[in-house]
Amino acid sequence: MAPELTAAVIGASGIGKHHAKWFQRLGCSMDAIAGTSADSAAATTAKLGDMFGFEGEGYASVEEMLAAGRYDLISIASPEECHYDHFMRALDHGAHVLCEKPLIFDRDLATDVMLQRAGAMVDAAEDAERVAAVNTQYVAGVDAYMSLMAERGIAPGAPKSFFMQMESRGGAEGTDFEQIFIDLGSHPISVMMGFCGPGNMVEGSASCAVEQKRVDARFDYAMECGDVCRVQIVCANRPEGELVRRYGINDRLVDYEGRNDAEGVYRAYLTCDGAESCHQDFMEGSIERFVDAVKGDAKRPRATVGEGCENLRMQLTLLDLAERR
Repeated sequence: MAPELTAAVIGASGIGKHHAKWFQRLGCSMDAIAGTSADSAAATTAKLGDMFGFEGEGYASVEEMLAAGRYDLISIASPEECHYDHFMRALDHGAHVLCEKPLIFDRDLATDVMLQRAGAMVDAAEDAERVAAVNTQYVAGVDAYMSLMAERGIAPGAPKSFFMQMESRGGAEGTDFEQIFIDLGSHPISVMMGFCGPGNMVEGSASCAVEQKRVDARFDYAMECGDVCRVQIVCANRPEGELVRRYGINDRLVDYEGRNDAEGVYRAYLTCDGAESCHQDFMEGSIERFVDAVKGDAKRPRATVGEGCENLRMQLTLLDLAERR
């Protein structure tokens, strides 16, 4: 029997706690988390212990964690301005790396510098011969969508148009203007790429209208086959009320909801014209595919770091065009 993979998470107090949970539930040895101080590491360690029985070590810094042990897998769930540094440190450590979205974002850096750093991350992973992925987990929604369409006897056809509306609470203090798209935009772009495959944004086709609680981005996407898909992405902060998460191609849209099933397992549910289907939680599927890619049981993760770089390129292009209303 092959030895279990060892895993660590940098930044486990927020979304990283779910990385840690799924690593352990997928059979990895969840050995360590890194915080920003001894107090934060201790608080997060206690929280993870209550959440899923975490028994690993909490470290006050990334440097301390990397010096203390060897980890096969490292998740980067720190603030986005730290992603580049932490990603490179994890590769230097010899680990396979899963990075939260966006791949990199730092308000103090120009767009071209961020893209240069993203490209350097891609090159470094290739040189190190490590599996490197971005956790844009909603790309798993493409397979779920096609499964629901097949169940209903619907053939959506090649993507001529794509729409996705994604809303969130925006955290305790809420989120406004461009920050909404920084936080959420990577996900719908990844889903669009999942439907359309490799390609590029058509020059001169993009626009991005920014309101306080809503961002509406549009562009044409040229696929490798030569066809063009019309893309509309709406990201919004909804402090109260039911969140809207809806996506699809060719005007055939589905609604998404995440909730526990009858056994208490968190699942993804899609609804179309009153018909509902249940699927594996998108984040679980993303992390499982990453682990399987490291083991050699899957050819690739859900979203490679190279795809994360192209995703970032489109996101930054749209942000550079943003017009407040």
